[in-house]
Amino acid sequence: MPTREWPGADLPYLDKVVHLCEYLLFAWILVQAVRASRMPERDYLWWAWIYATSYGVLMELVQLMVPWRSAEWLDVVANTAGAAIGVWVGQHVPKRVPS
Repeated sequence: MPTREWPGADLPYLDKVVHLCEYLLFAWILVQAVRASRMPERDYLWWAWIYATSYGVLMELVQLMVPWRSAEWLDVVANTAGAAIGVWVGQHVPKRVPS
């Protein structure tokens, strides 16, 4: 079966950058969703980060049990950092665009 080479696929730590970006987006979406819950801002930001980070850790633990997958601590670090950045972006992006 022929494989397809992607430009830049051999860049070191590219997968970690992808993990960071995915969890940044995931945490940002969580902040937008939880913001509507009427919780105090500090609480919903904290919960969004905990949820996104816990999900990232859980996915790495599940990969330990799947023979054709591998789990890496650097993936957990990238997921956690992405979640933290996503929460920060969610906090600093305007809640509502003035009309």
